[in-house]
Amino acid sequence: MRGPETDARCQEQVPNCAVKRKRPGFTAWYEWLKSPNGLALLLLGKMALKTAIAAALAYILAQMLHWEYPFYAVIAAIIVMGSTAGSTVTLSVQRLIGTAIGALIGALIATLFGSSPWSLIGSVFLTIFLSSVWKFNEAAKLSGYISAIVILNYHHSPWLYAWGRALETLLGIGSALLVNQFIFPSRVDDELRRCLAETLVSLEQFYQLVMTGALTGEYDRLNVDALKLTIISSLQKSRALLQEMREGRAGVLSATQVNEAWEFLVRRLWEHILTMEHTILARQQDTFWQRLSPYLTQLSQETTIALLSLATAVKAHDTHLLLPNLENSLSQATEQVQHLQRIEQADYPIDELLRFFTFFYTMEEVGRKLQRMASTLQSS
Repeated sequence: MRGPETDARCQEQVPNCAVKRKRPGFTAWYEWLKSPNGLALLLLGKMALKTAIAAALAYILAQMLHWEYPFYAVIAAIIVMGSTAGSTVTLSVQRLIGTAIGALIGALIATLFGSSPWSLIGSVFLTIFLSSVWKFNEAAKLSGYISAIVILNYHHSPWLYAWGRALETLLGIGSALLVNQFIFPSRVDDELRRCLAETLVSLEQFYQLVMTGALTGEYDRLNVDALKLTIISSLQKSRALLQEMREGRAGVLSATQVNEAWEFLVRRLWEHILTMEHTILARQQDTFWQRLSPYLTQLSQETTIALLSLATAVKAHDTHLLLPNLENSLSQATEQVQHLQRIEQADYPIDELLRFFTFFYTMEEVGRKLQRMASTLQSS
């Protein structure tokens, strides 16, 4: 058993030894929590908690009003919850329109044809078709769902039943809006910054895999394909958030917004790395890659550092990011490539030269885009 004397000796020999025994675990946990994966998990937890609270609020209010089917209010609260207040409003408007379409058409068909498989088919088809034609795409499935409920579950008057379901849906939507406004409120510009940062982290992983393929000939197609899906999804989300910001649903001053050029530049990075990937998959010789491997490796390392630094900066509203090492690596690699062009390009097949130079100058363009993004970040 360790006594006070032992503790004293420990403190003398290794200052703060007790703290040091505990700190590494806490530090590792804290660092992980600040990492992209940790932050993503934290945001998922917040989203799940907000949704659960909105569902509970809708249920409690429906019970207080003595409504017959409170679970419809709960369902509505869950399906309209968005990551930002603006996206929740958008989803709510769409879902409300879908509810109205489904309730009206369901009640009309139930009145004319009663409850049967044929009326169910007609009602669901008509509501989904009309919602899609009228561009209420987010509401299409909900409208079919509401119309099916009316067709299958009404007892006496389909119109009264449809009205009740519409009110319950409205209560669920109101609960989601209320919770999203006051519990873990998320501003659209912050959400856009987070989304762009996640995209940059995924692009950094994609870039590393492409560079590994360029320098070693080994290419992890499985991980690359998964990353591509993640990047495409993030780009689509960032575009939706940017549209929400443009339409003024965010309530954000333009001076605090991420510059739209940033979102454009992220997309250009994606296209450049795709070009690099295509080039290495099409190559037949690797002489140039081997000759310039030290410079390509150094530029690759500085580029990945820049990608992660930009991801951190945009998320933290940091406007003082400089990338001097990236500029040095770009200059050195470009100088070596130009030197190699002058003295040896006649010794290689023209198609292989074109592939390599396409790869390198696209790689160089990635670095230039990152420098421009750092500059743009300072003015946003």
